[in-house]
Amino acid sequence: MFPTLLVLLSVATLGCALHWPIGPEFLLKKGPINNRIVGGEDTSIETIPWQVSLQRQGLHDCGGVIYSKNIIITAAHCVCDNNAMILDPKIFDVRVGSSTTDNGGSLNKVAKIIVHDRYRIIYNYIQEYDIALILLSSPLEMGPTVKAIPLADSVPNDGAAVLVSGWGYTETGKAPLHLKSVYLNIVNREQCARRHVMLLKATICATSPWKSACNGDSGGPLTYNSKLVGIVSMVPRPCGTPGNPDIYTDVVELRKWIEVEATKLSSN
Repeated sequence: MFPTLLVLLSVATLGCALHWPIGPEFLLKKGPINNRIVGGEDTSIETIPWQVSLQRQGLHDCGGVIYSKNIIITAAHCVCDNNAMILDPKIFDVRVGSSTTDNGGSLNKVAKIIVHDRYRIIYNYIQEYDIALILLSSPLEMGPTVKAIPLADSVPNDGAAVLVSGWGYTETGKAPLHLKSVYLNIVNREQCARRHVMLLKATICATSPWKSACNGDSGGPLTYNSKLVGIVSMVPRPCGTPGNPDIYTDVVELRKWIEVEATKLSSN
C-alpha cells in the first residue's frame, strides 16, 4: 500500500479533463508555445471523422466518438453530475461531421444515456470506469466526415505514438475554434503509477513533453492506427506539464462492455 500522504499528493495533481475549473493559470507556462490543443495542430474532420462535439445547452462541453450510426462513446463524467447521476439527455446535442463546434455538419438530439455500472467518483475528480454510451434520436448519415471507428484489440506497446484530438483549451487559455490533435506516447503503467499513485483499473496513460489533452477534450478519442484505444478521462494540471501523463479510460479492457451495451441500447 502507498502512504496516505502520497495518495493525497497525487490526487492534488489531477483534474478531470473537462470539469475542473480551469483558466490560463492552470495551463502550460513554459516550453514551446504554438497555440494548439496543447502542443498540437489544426486537424480536418476528414482526418478524424469519428470525432464529435458533445454539446450541453448549445455549447461545446466534451468530445465523443462515433461507435455506430446511432451510438456515441464519451466519458461518464461528461454526462453525469458531481454525484455520478446521469443528467437529462434533453440538455445534450451531438455535432458530427464538422471541424468546428458552432457550425457545419449536423446537430443531433440525444435519446438516452447509459454509464458503466461501476462508474464512481472516488475522490473529488478521480473517477473509475469513466465511460458512457449515448443513443442518438436518429441514425447518422455516414460519409467522408462522419465515420464509425473500430475498437482496438490490444493496448499499444509502451512508447507507441497515439493521437488525441478535440476542441479543448490550448496554451492561450482559450478553447479553439478549430479541431486540434496531438501525438502522445503510451506510458508504462508502473511508470505512470509512480507519478499518479491513485491509478485505477481500466485506465491507460500517455504523455509527451509540452503536449497534452486539456479542459474541453474529455470524452474524446485516443487512437492508434485509426482504432480507438482510449477515452480522455483525466489530465494533470497544468496541462502539458512534462512528466505528468494524461489518464485515459482503457477501451480495450472495456471492449466487451461497449459491445454488449451498445447492442442492447440500439435495440431499444
